[in-house]
Amino acid sequence: MKYTKNRENFIDRTARKPAGEWAVKYYSNPKAHYRSFHILLESLTLERDDIYCEIGCGGGVLLKMAMAHAGRGAAIDHSDEMVALAIKSNRQSVDDGILDVIQGNAEALPWPSGSFTACASANMFFFVENPVAVLSEVARILKPEGRFAMVTLGSGLITKATFGLLYSLKTYSDRKMLSMMEAAGFRNIRVKTNFLGTFQVCYGEK
Repeated sequence: MKYTKNRENFIDRTARKPAGEWAVKYYSNPKAHYRSFHILLESLTLERDDIYCEIGCGGGVLLKMAMAHAGRGAAIDHSDEMVALAIKSNRQSVDDGILDVIQGNAEALPWPSGSFTACASANMFFFVENPVAVLSEVARILKPEGRFAMVTLGSGLITKATFGLLYSLKTYSDRKMLSMMEAAGFRNIRVKTNFLGTFQVCYGEK
C-alpha cells in the first residue's frame, strides 16, 4: 500500500500533475518536448486570425511559441504550479488581455462551444482516464473547420518497456486513436506513429 502511494505521488509530481522545485525548473524549459512542440506548430500553421487553445499547457513553453502566431489564446492545466508557471512564462500576453491560463479538468473544459479555431495537446494524453470524453470536449470547443493537433506516445514495444511501465501510460494503436477521434466528432483525421513508438502525431478537423 505504501509503495503504491509513493509511486503514485512520484508519477504525479514528475509528470502527471507536476509540482515542486524540480518540476518548475524542468517544465520552464522542457528540452525533451521541443520536437513535439515544433510538430504541433507545423501541423496547425497558426495565423493572426486564429484563436488558440492548449490542453495541458504545462509550463507554457509551447503556449508562448503558439502565441507568437495566434491572435488570441487560452490554456488549461490541472497542476496549479504549472498554471502559475505558464502565466509567468506568458506574462506579456496575459497582461495584454489576449491570453487566459486556468486550472481545470480536460474532461470538462470551461469554454463555450465553438470558441476556438485551433487546439493543441502535447505529451499529456497518455495520462487521460477517459480519452473519448477529452477528445469530445476538444471537438466541442472548436469552431466549424477548427483544427486539432496532438502529440502523444504510440503503443510500440519500446515505449511500453520504458516509460509505459514506469508511469503506467495509456497508449493506443493508430487505428484505435483514429476510431476515438471519429467517435469524438473529428474528420479529415491523420494518425501516424513513428517506428519506435516514441511519437504518435494526430490531426483532425471539426
